[in-house]
Amino acid sequence: MTMERRDFLALAVKTGGALTGGVIVAPALVTALAPTWQHRGRGTWVRVGPLEDFHPGAVAQAIVEVPRDDWAAALRRRGVFVWRPSAEEVVVYSRSCTDLGCPVTWDAGSGWFFCPCHGAIFDREGVPQKGPPRIPLHRYATRIVEGVLEIDLDSIPPHA
Repeated sequence: MTMERRDFLALAVKTGGALTGGVIVAPALVTALAPTWQHRGRGTWVRVGPLEDFHPGAVAQAIVEVPRDDWAAALRRRGVFVWRPSAEEVVVYSRSCTDLGCPVTWDAGSGWFFCPCHGAIFDREGVPQKGPPRIPLHRYATRIVEGVLEIDLDSIPPHA
């Protein structure tokens, strides 16, 4: 079987293009997926506070200490909202809006979370009611250990 020069050159160009594409795409893919592999299954559990400090039916703001060993002292504290729909259930929301990541605030009078960046409103269950966000507020995985509420910092997306 003989191959014409034109067919050989077409095959060479296609092969070269595929190899070049692979060299470019492979590192980009590894970089994009690395954060999901980094803490898989381990979790970073931190204390929020004694469960008795969070009253059933109420939403309260809390500050958690983020374990970091770098110079960024401002990033060692993270605000969260704790809601106890009942005595048996606890929900902990990220303070970041799911649209632009701005810090939301809780208004006890209206029972809404407000985002100051673009006027978004979330209800008590974190569901967007007004504005551009289409995704509910992120919820942390929670557990109670000896009467102390803990959250897994790795249970929500890194930007939240």
